[in-house]
Amino acid sequence: MDTLASRGMVQRVPDQAPDNAGYDILILDAEHKQSLAAARSLGRAGLRVAMGESLALYRENPPLPAFCSRYCARAVVLPSHADDINAYVAEIFDFVREHPTSVILPAGDASCLALMPHRRQFAELGCVVALPGNAALEIALDKSRTLALASELGIAYPRSVPITMVEQLSVAIADFGFPFVLKPTVSWTAERRERVLPVEVIDKDEATEAVRDLLMGGATVIAQQWLPGRREGVTLFIANGEVMASCGHVEHRTTPPLGGASVMRESIQTPPDVYDAAVRLALAIGIEGLCEVEFRRDVQGHPQLMEVNARMPGALDTAIRSGVDFPMLIWQLATGLPVNRVGKYRAGVRTRWLHGELRWLRDNNGRAGRPDGVSRARGIWTFLAEFARTRHYDYVDLHDLEPAMAEMRYTAAVISKSFRK
Repeated sequence: MDTLASRGMVQRVPDQAPDNAGYDILILDAEHKQSLAAARSLGRAGLRVAMGESLALYRENPPLPAFCSRYCARAVVLPSHADDINAYVAEIFDFVREHPTSVILPAGDASCLALMPHRRQFAELGCVVALPGNAALEIALDKSRTLALASELGIAYPRSVPITMVEQLSVAIADFGFPFVLKPTVSWTAERRERVLPVEVIDKDEATEAVRDLLMGGATVIAQQWLPGRREGVTLFIANGEVMASCGHVEHRTTPPLGGASVMRESIQTPPDVYDAAVRLALAIGIEGLCEVEFRRDVQGHPQLMEVNARMPGALDTAIRSGVDFPMLIWQLATGLPVNRVGKYRAGVRTRWLHGELRWLRDNNGRAGRPDGVSRARGIWTFLAEFARTRHYDYVDLHDLEPAMAEMRYTAAVISKSFRK
């Protein structure tokens, strides 16, 4: 079993258990900031947490911040699921056999797809994969199926045109004009080596080039009207068809600027129109467990469905700081314990990913006049002014400082490399 400790990449071993020790939970996708948030939550509750990642996919200089956490009892380096998905799954099986583990918690779409076909085999080893059922996941991971169900339920979403050839762009241009967004219907597939992100286009030349690239890469594509309004979402936890907890949030910024990873977010009391639509859709999909439903408001202020994420969201740390401990609810449901009901949470909790904000600042350069772009001067002012408004930062925990230090070292290395170039 390949661990960072065995490769000499971790200076401090949080736990001196024997090599064959068991773990309460293995959290995958340790690169994701929500994985660290989940590890801290469950570790503080006394659970023994192992964390795994396909390290070669992300950073040249390990360890990852999550691997430095006092709550990470074992850091496991997994093969790249982009290069060999079978080897990735096989290594997880080997870990569970050698280290009896009650729950596996994936945080990324790729690892969800990788584990979906093997849930029964993990169950035979006494290990639960903490995800909604496969039928629900298949709908949530496919935007075309999600939008078709939303249409049946009368839930609004931006005007959309399926694109299977470049010539069909004329339909989208005639329907809603520029700018618009080109989205893959499925961001990850077992055959694709990397995630495919949405891209905005502002003229026919850009649209033609983007569609050709997406189609050549094997993606199926939707052209979708761009909406300029606020990005709102709600994270739901559903058990036995009942919403046991929820937490609303607004995304102030993402990286990339158009629908990327959460960079700056704030908890809000979920607006009734968003909450009603999200619950109806999640229940119709058949989700049991955690999901995030995202919306964006149109020029009239009406919410339009963007997507459903049936996994831990980027806003997880904000929800935890607001009083909704979703990781503990995941643990309770996966292990058959009674699931706590959470009725209230704090609104106005702002949480920032500083490394992501620097990416946003870089990506925003030259985007003035494009969707979700602002002038360079406004971008710099927005970045600096946020220091006076936000108290909470991803990775930063006064009782667990090593991940924040690792993230700062990584950020400094990226900035230094950028200047050298």
